[in-house]
Amino acid sequence: MVVSDTTALIILAKSNTLFLLSNIFKTIYIPNAVYNELIVKDDIVKYRIKNFDKLKIKKVNNLKILKNIKKLNLDKGEIEAISLAIELNTILIIDEKKGRKIALDKNLKITGILGILIENYKQKFLTLEEVKLYFYTFKNHGYRISEKLEDIFFKRLKSIDK
Repeated sequence: MVVSDTTALIILAKSNTLFLLSNIFKTIYIPNAVYNELIVKDDIVKYRIKNFDKLKIKKVNNLKILKNIKKLNLDKGEIEAISLAIELNTILIIDEKKGRKIALDKNLKITGILGILIENYKQKFLTLEEVKLYFYTFKNHGYRISEKLEDIFFKRLKSIDK
């Protein structure tokens, strides 16, 4: 089980690669705010999200956690995603720098688009060529990454086979 923020889901939906999540996670939980952010996107994203059966909407029940996270100046989806991941004590899929830092400060295990690609490669769901293809497809669909992080990602991929 995992909780996801909005950005990774948008990129995966636009790229028609939501299956990468179901390769490695049985259930992907999203809070209401993330769902609301997703369904206002373009029709393709909305259609693919609504038809992705591994995605489950789950309300944040621990309002104390939610209230504490709200003070940290994040968008509503990030606030609820971090709160839900804390509540469920599970991994959080999040790519935004500030949100990742806060999640790590809250002792959450995190991953993002790159981690999803790496895990699919490690578990042999994807070849190296497919990982590269999806990586560049994600960039074409709005995934932003620094050159430094891109270099680290490709070095990490090479080290997996050694």
